[in-house]
Amino acid sequence: MRNSEASREMDATVRYSILGTVRAIRGNTEIDLGPPKRLALLALLLLRAPGPLTLSEAVDILWDDEPPTSAVNVVHRHIGALRRTLEPDLRSRTNGEHLVRAAGGYRLLVDTSTSDLLRFRDLRAQAQLAVKGGAPAQAAQDFVEALRLWRGPVVAAGTSVARHPVFTSVGHEFVATVKEAADAVLTAAPALTEEVLAVLRHAVDSHPFDEALHSRLIGALAVTGRQAEALRQFENIRGALAEELGVEPGPELRAAQQHLLQRRVPRDPVAAASRAREADGPAQLPADCVSFAGRQQALDQCLELLPLEGESRPPTMTAAICGMAGVGKTTLAVHWGHMVADHFPDGQIYVDLQGHHTSRSPLDPAEAITEVLGALGVKSDRSHSSAAALAAAYRSALGGRRLLLVLDDAVDCEQVRPLLPATPGCLAVVTSRRQMEGLAVTDNARIITLEPMTREEGLELLDRRLGTGRIRAEYAAAMEIVELCGGLPLALAVAATRTLLQPHFPLASLAARLKDTDDCLDALSGRDARTNTRSSFHSSYDALGSSAARLFRLLSLHPSRDITVQAAASLAGTDLRRTRQDVAELMDRCLLVELAAGRYTCHELLRTYARELSSLLDSQTVRSEAVARMFEHYLYSADAATALLAPHRSTVILPPPRPGVRPQWFAGRTDAAEWIVAEQYLLPELVRSISSHHPRGEAFRRQLTSALETCLDSTRF
Repeated sequence: MRNSEASREMDATVRYSILGTVRAIRGNTEIDLGPPKRLALLALLLLRAPGPLTLSEAVDILWDDEPPTSAVNVVHRHIGALRRTLEPDLRSRTNGEHLVRAAGGYRLLVDTSTSDLLRFRDLRAQAQLAVKGGAPAQAAQDFVEALRLWRGPVVAAGTSVARHPVFTSVGHEFVATVKEAADAVLTAAPALTEEVLAVLRHAVDSHPFDEALHSRLIGALAVTGRQAEALRQFENIRGALAEELGVEPGPELRAAQQHLLQRRVPRDPVAAASRAREADGPAQLPADCVSFAGRQQALDQCLELLPLEGESRPPTMTAAICGMAGVGKTTLAVHWGHMVADHFPDGQIYVDLQGHHTSRSPLDPAEAITEVLGALGVKSDRSHSSAAALAAAYRSALGGRRLLLVLDDAVDCEQVRPLLPATPGCLAVVTSRRQMEGLAVTDNARIITLEPMTREEGLELLDRRLGTGRIRAEYAAAMEIVELCGGLPLALAVAATRTLLQPHFPLASLAARLKDTDDCLDALSGRDARTNTRSSFHSSYDALGSSAARLFRLLSLHPSRDITVQAAASLAGTDLRRTRQDVAELMDRCLLVELAAGRYTCHELLRTYARELSSLLDSQTVRSEAVARMFEHYLYSADAATALLAPHRSTVILPPPRPGVRPQWFAGRTDAAEWIVAEQYLLPELVRSISSHHPRGEAFRRQLTSALETCLDSTRF
């Protein structure tokens, strides 16, 4: 008797499915649930289970537009029909075992054994607990088991409510679980990779712009040996983002590409391990920076230097990372070197070329070669006494090896040329404050110009050094510090250290010091020459010729960060040819950059340093005359623009400019209009200050004001 009752009870068990088409199955028989509206109502009950579905929520969701006055009665009738369908023997006005009344509505009595959605959520929760408990392999099993329950999007079959947020939110749970499963599987359960890869493909098809999904798909493809497909996947999503949304891939997708590129050189693990045991090559890279942040674009450029699978020759054997003092060139080179060290099983060699050392002379190429030979166990004897013999021994030592050479702080191209590898297998990464364009011409070097950090990268660096809690607590001040440091990693690192040494001082107090141009370099400088921002700048300045050094100092008197060659010539009182040479020298030393064609910009901290130098080295007379020439440059340039843009305007004949002033020359109206637009923010500032900085200031102010008003009127469309 008991067996018979148990059998009937088992047969009466109803199992519900919502992860796909909504279904109810009693025993082995699928139940006919009725019309679409009733299906949608059952789906809502399943979504809200084990909690209740209120009548008001049911009405709001089941009718897209204004519900009819009979909506509540319609819901009640559908509920009654569902109760009879689920429990055919249920008598009227008796309590059911499947669908019962609840406060303000109804509740479907289900648990993890009868609802696939509740089972899915339970497995996911178990997996998340396993991750927190340090059991990633078990987590991977639970995540994948949860995903096996998923047969498609949650759809109230044939109804108009399938796109309602209450349904699509379950789809978001699926996507989140796919990401969690991929992370766990790729970390601790490689046997499940193919299964999770199939789910990733399905999820990406449904969510084509979800970068986190794409990044995990790329990772799964890479670890299963489908590197070519992984590369295509990245290019496809990058193209789709650009075409459809007008954006570039974000940090997570870029990181996936970075890890993919790390795998570009195929390696036989057994052979590599055997070779490593036999070779025991040098590992001289300095310690990696634990607070390394950002630099995704530069890292991508570096990773592209590794050969693609099947390539017999890399695209280049030399990369030159160039940029201003303190921009993080060495940190980037060392970080990248650690990332790809396993691609160079014969060793990684680091040589400090001392190009801008505060107390030592640049290393002679022969000394550098001797260092490398020593690291490889090759003695430099008398047979290597000549430069040619030493170079030959060097080439022989590098031949057939796979070595990474980090040649740090090169003074110029000639210092590093003898050290560059001549055969495939070795890669040289050069860092320098020079542009090193000669290496691109003669040695096919890849030039990677390192810019200051973006705001987001700077905040990430501060976060890694100070901790997320402090950054969040003082976010505005942290943002201000990044801006005042101009995104310069050295300055940001020093600022963060000063903050750590004074933990009770708010970040706002440091920001206040950095705002004071008379104090900011002191706030970013200390007794250690390697971390002293001012000393770092000085070693670049000290390498300049006298004319370029003078121009660098006088540029600090210019009220705008960007300047043309003609304005710089007027400021310095030199001819255009000399000025172009000086500007070229400053650009080569990374003390100026050409961000827009013909307009040159100096980093704000460098301008502050130049201002200090000028006040110390240039007499008051020199500075006053430079400012007067600058004012006259813009006055006579604006007057020339006026003559082209408003030729019928009554003009005042200006006296000849003082010696050394080089007014802008315009080829025509378009050229003049473009100049006015480019200087539209600077010229009003000059109008306000000319009276106090020029002997004929008031007369010139009126003339410049008139010219400016006329020119701006003429350029408005």
